[in-house]
Amino acid sequence: MKYPPATTAALGLILFFAPAQAGLELLLQPLDPSSSSPVAKPVQITPAYAPDVQAIPLAQGEVAEVTQAEGNVLTIDKLLPELVAGLIEKHNIEGDFRLTPRERWNPFYVPGGDWKVEVVESIPSRLASISIIQFKIYGGDRLLGVWKQSFKCQLFQDVLFSEDNLSRGLNVSESDFAARNVDVLQLRQRPVLAGELDGRQQLRQYLNPGTPLSWRHVASVPLVRRGEIIDVVAMEGALMISMKGKAIDDGADGDLIRVSNLSTNKKFQAQVIDDKKARVLF
Repeated sequence: MKYPPATTAALGLILFFAPAQAGLELLLQPLDPSSSSPVAKPVQITPAYAPDVQAIPLAQGEVAEVTQAEGNVLTIDKLLPELVAGLIEKHNIEGDFRLTPRERWNPFYVPGGDWKVEVVESIPSRLASISIIQFKIYGGDRLLGVWKQSFKCQLFQDVLFSEDNLSRGLNVSESDFAARNVDVLQLRQRPVLAGELDGRQQLRQYLNPGTPLSWRHVASVPLVRRGEIIDVVAMEGALMISMKGKAIDDGADGDLIRVSNLSTNKKFQAQVIDDKKARVLF
């Protein structure tokens, strides 16, 4: 059958736009919000350990938490204290430790409400201001899943801060500093905490007022100094021999130094044990 030219042109336009329109509809379909959502997803260690929980959307989860008289919905408010306790135990943390989630947590229902958290590891292994925590959640004796989630970590402890200008080589004590409660995970160097100075440290460098004291700033005060004549003892069983020697190195408590025998000029190693005193180790 032949169509008039105008009809043929109209059919051609319909055939041209139909597939184009179908493709356009596909392009205009709304994206699945779960594909770009920052929700922390369980990590599947093996198929047998795949998480076996049903997440509850936040809006529904809030309602579910209220309506569940037994408190069977595991929310972030319930999870955080357990994670904090687990990390404190795992890392032997002292001080005020806090966690803030950096990803959304989807609450889920735990039958019977009998659940517990086990901390597996933190990345990095030494907690940082931003850490990834891997943990397991059990429902009774049954493993529900393994998660990895990013957290902001804070640890508030009493750190020593200099109050005045302090010179290099100064023997320091806690009275030279003021204690301030700060987040130590924000400090670059390991700080000296209140109560950690024992009076046998000296400054390696000059400190300005208001500087947090770190262990990089201090060194142990030498009990033996190079060139000094020291007492050297050697013990084996009930036998003890004492002699004089000349220290070749500086040494703090427990340091190994070189010592020269005053009679033979023979050199040997000894361990510093007290002021101007060392012992030979066999």
